[in-house]
Amino acid sequence: MVKGFRQALLLMLLVPLLHQARAEDIRASAHVDSTKFLIGDWVTVHLDVEHLPGVRLLRPALPDSIPGFELVKADTGAIRQNGQAVLETYTFTLAAFDSGAQVIPPIAVRYRTAGDTSVRSAATDPIAVFVKGIAVDTSKEFRDIKSPLSVPIGFWDIFPYLVALIVLTGIIWLVSYIRKRRARGEPIIPEAPPRPAHELALEALRALGSENLWQRGRVKEYHTTLTDIVRTYIERKFGVIAMEMTSDEILASPDIRALEKPLTGKLQTMLVRADLVKFAKYQPLANENEESLTFAVGFVEETSRPVVTAEASPPAAEVTA
Repeated sequence: MVKGFRQALLLMLLVPLLHQARAEDIRASAHVDSTKFLIGDWVTVHLDVEHLPGVRLLRPALPDSIPGFELVKADTGAIRQNGQAVLETYTFTLAAFDSGAQVIPPIAVRYRTAGDTSVRSAATDPIAVFVKGIAVDTSKEFRDIKSPLSVPIGFWDIFPYLVALIVLTGIIWLVSYIRKRRARGEPIIPEAPPRPAHELALEALRALGSENLWQRGRVKEYHTTLTDIVRTYIERKFGVIAMEMTSDEILASPDIRALEKPLTGKLQTMLVRADLVKFAKYQPLANENEESLTFAVGFVEETSRPVVTAEASPPAAEVTA
């Protein structure tokens, strides 16, 4: 402690010599908020530099090594006008880690004046502070270091593990699913069920009607496309290889003969008329062209409807005398 006071006294005696380097155009001072601290406290040093407008400061800095202190941070200076002069303020934060009387050394302030390239310097006065250590009562017995406290586990602590478990389970299931389907020769992604035959046929017939083929003189193409649509429908609906059969063979097949006479009559008219157009260069009338498309649509619609069977009527109640 005595040694610290001696250092403070020596620095204070040297202050006039340090200030000889000052010029009349700059004044630097430093102060702290308090002169008494506990070991480990932060000591805030405020530096105020007042100078003429023509003076340009170089950034002030504390010495690299200060006995008993450690530099924590240095804040950027603030500049404001102070009458005819300029006032610049800087803040330094030190940590006191040695007890007893301590001295914050003078802070050197370097500057240049207008029209002069040489660097001049000035210094603040040293600041004496006292750092008090933490008292330890040696009369009491020493206690063991406490063991770490256990923290209860909450839901959000295990949430990431639950998510990882769910993802891992999903991956295992997906791999097993793919292997089983490959072993059975099935596609990994199930195919969508095929659309009903009558939907495809009616959609194709509507598209054919909107093309206006026979109106543009393409009568043969019109009737060929029309019969191909109906033949494809018969294959899908009744399992008859109609695309490879003649019109007579289609009409003679058991599934077609089992239909009602009006339906088979319309189908026969449409097929025979198309054969005449394709093979005998027959030129049907406009109403016959329309009639063939109407017959085709009616045939598909009628055969696509479910067959309704009449239920047997309940026996009449017996009349008792």
